[in-house]
Amino acid sequence: MYKSILKFKKEKSRLENQAQNIDNGNDAEIFAASQIVLAIGAEVSWGSRNEDGRKIDIICSYEHPWVNKERLIFFVQVKSGASYGILIDDGIKLYTGVIDAVKKTTHAICVIWIDRANDDSYWAYIHPRTESRSQKYGKNHLILPTMRFDIARCQAQFLPVKEGGAGIILNEKDTDLKIVRSKALNKYRDYQTSGLYCPNLGQIEVTRIGWRHMFRKTRSSKNKFKSLVAIKFLDKIISDLPSATYISRCEFYEKSKYDYRNCEYVLVYTKVKEQGDRLKQTKYVVRVIEEIRWPKDWRKNSTLTQFVERRLVLLSCYYK
Repeated sequence: MYKSILKFKKEKSRLENQAQNIDNGNDAEIFAASQIVLAIGAEVSWGSRNEDGRKIDIICSYEHPWVNKERLIFFVQVKSGASYGILIDDGIKLYTGVIDAVKKTTHAICVIWIDRANDDSYWAYIHPRTESRSQKYGKNHLILPTMRFDIARCQAQFLPVKEGGAGIILNEKDTDLKIVRSKALNKYRDYQTSGLYCPNLGQIEVTRIGWRHMFRKTRSSKNKFKSLVAIKFLDKIISDLPSATYISRCEFYEKSKYDYRNCEYVLVYTKVKEQGDRLKQTKYVVRVIEEIRWPKDWRKNSTLTQFVERRLVLLSCYYK
């Protein structure tokens, strides 16, 4: 047997100077494409890549996670290294220059930033209305199997759907709390049977979790009454696009062979009106819990799709 001709040669350290820019950039694009393919089962094709001034490195498409027979398409631009972003305690920060460069296009771009030190990939969905400043993104922006739902949510904001609950007027003629509660409970039971559809999150389960949360003993009577009225109009309002959507809480944990992500979404509808002594604008709020689980060894799982599971459950609805 021949002796090794590399074994005793000094091992290389990672180089990140200007001479390696092209090779490192190409490697980052290949790495990002491979992560997207594995995480969400996307089909990918190369865009302009090394052409200066072009803003599309990868073109991705995949099956919509909650709309049957629908495919989503999104464009990717890959960045890596400290010139474009930096790790922070709970995620990453992308610099203003990246945001401004991407905003010069007429469409949304999914920026993938590669953390070379740890070989982690983060995504950020940038559209022409994104603020021109450095942006922070949490660990929920790591490229993981959860990304298939996140990209669909980000794209939903551009759907041709009525927004904000426009044209809906909250009113309740009955003043007897028992009657109002009985009507709300019947409506809530209907939702438990049929579920609720939200265009930017998908099908939402209605369970006892929401009822118990809204009508817990520690909540004021005034706020309980507002939730009872809100329930009456929930199906009509949640079928609109929210005026704003944000994540109030996001936690990761693990159990057995699975990783879990638990998020609380807050959907705000600002075009709803309330009928009182006079008609006035109000803010209608829906809170939804999303939990996703996927195998810890997802990069080595040849049947990943069947092991990625997601639930959406109503937590509360109210107006203020």
